Amino acid sequence: MEKTVEPQVVLLGSHLTKQFYGNIVLEDLSISCKRGTVLALVGENGAGKSTLMNIISGGIQPDSGSITFMGNSVTFKNSQSAKKMGIAFVHQELSLLPDLSVGENMMLGQEPVRYGFIHHRKLHEQAESVLKEIQYDVDVYRMVKELTPAEKQMVEIAKAWIDRPSLLILDEPTSSLSKIETDHLFKMIRTLKSEGTSIILITHRMDEIFRICDEVVVLKDGRMTKTEKIENLTRDDLIQAMVGREIIHTFPPRKGMSIQLDSLLKLKSIGDEGRLNEIDLEVPRGRIIGVGGLEGQGQRQLARGLFGLHFFTHGELILEGKRISLKCPVDAMKKGIAFISDDRKSEGLILPLSVLENMSLLNFDAISRYGIISRKTERREINQGITRLAVKTASPQLPVQFLSGGNQQKVIFAKWLAMHPRLLILHEPTRGVDVQSKLEIYRLLRELADGGVGILVFTSDMLELIGISDRIYVMYEGRIMGQLDGEEATEEKIMTLSSGKLLTDIQKGGDVLAARINS
Repeated sequence: MEKTVEPQVVLLGSHLTKQFYGNIVLEDLSISCKRGTVLALVGENGAGKSTLMNIISGGIQPDSGSITFMGNSVTFKNSQSAKKMGIAFVHQELSLLPDLSVGENMMLGQEPVRYGFIHHRKLHEQAESVLKEIQYDVDVYRMVKELTPAEKQMVEIAKAWIDRPSLLILDEPTSSLSKIETDHLFKMIRTLKSEGTSIILITHRMDEIFRICDEVVVLKDGRMTKTEKIENLTRDDLIQAMVGREIIHTFPPRKGMSIQLDSLLKLKSIGDEGRLNEIDLEVPRGRIIGVGGLEGQGQRQLARGLFGLHFFTHGELILEGKRISLKCPVDAMKKGIAFISDDRKSEGLILPLSVLENMSLLNFDAISRYGIISRKTERREINQGITRLAVKTASPQLPVQFLSGGNQQKVIFAKWLAMHPRLLILHEPTRGVDVQSKLEIYRLLRELADGGVGILVFTSDMLELIGISDRIYVMYEGRIMGQLDGEEATEEKIMTLSSGKLLTDIQKGGDVLAARINS
């Protein structure tokens, strides 16, 4: 009997078109993915990436076009039918159930049964076997709600791998991962690739594209603008294909810190019961202050504590010269403090509500009179916000869940800016956001700072940290290891502080080495 040869092209999508509410999201788009390759899918938010992947994985149906998978013409009724055929999609917004264990989440829907009841010991053994296969170590009995975002991401990938899919789609898988965790994920991807699994990687991180991917497809406004082997491209080629023009200045010019500035916020010896220790930090009016360091060094607790979402046990918070106490977010808002969380789906938006309703949430006083909302005033205010933030939406009435990640982030900005904050705290403001939206956010932050707003940005993106910050504080194990003015900051200096070493220690080491050489 003649041996069957697997097709070289695992996936072929031809002339795919999709509309939502009259808005064309994909237009006559074709894509192919070869066996045992990593294909990068990139483009601005709103370019159609998630819609395309949802069509390929059976989540939604195209208006026209066809899909060929493993050499067969297929029509997926839903994501389960695509999964049975061998396509798994790990979404950026994770779907784990917080009150179940790691093992229970991984085996959900395919639990082993004994005497009519779920065999929990065998279930967790099977889950542990899968984790060992992908070389990821986490307790399968641990509750998902106790996991870090990075651990949840890896569990979600392990869950997708249980069925050994022929095509694995990963949507921004490293957005919540540290460098070490990203290295581990890429090692796993290379293993899967060597075994013949095809992988489509949606990412906005340029270094990842050139590090792990074989080919790239660029989308813009629902159309393909470039498809090419990675070896034939440069970073500038990709950016130009995504935004449609050459990017000369990614970051607006920084402001100097040499002149005397009015202090907006001061932290003196801030700490909590476990994560933060003796934090001293200052945010001047009209400046962008960055906080960097490896993930999990206390940045999350500090950012949330400054909005009343985490309790500081000691130290002083001084806002415009007056000592303040923040017991809850309402306290912070009354004092002119705004906070944009790193979790926009859960903490930034009410997804079923419209763009208009989400943007109006904090602006009730401005759009109402005697407790009654003026729809005319509301529409005027919202249209101004949409224009200012360049929000791409078919209508202000469109549910915000149908917007791209970048446009959802802009809606969150517009919502908070309607409050006219004095201090804006941002935690990973461009996570999962496309290149063009990042540029617009950077320009907006500088515009706000020029208008006198104090801005505190917590980001794990090194280039972003250096590019937008007038001053940078670096955290390590709940402490501030040092600070750098924006003009003097380099990746090497930041990584030195991030590893728990003082810059003076490095200099001393260099001096000792020089002395030995000279002697």
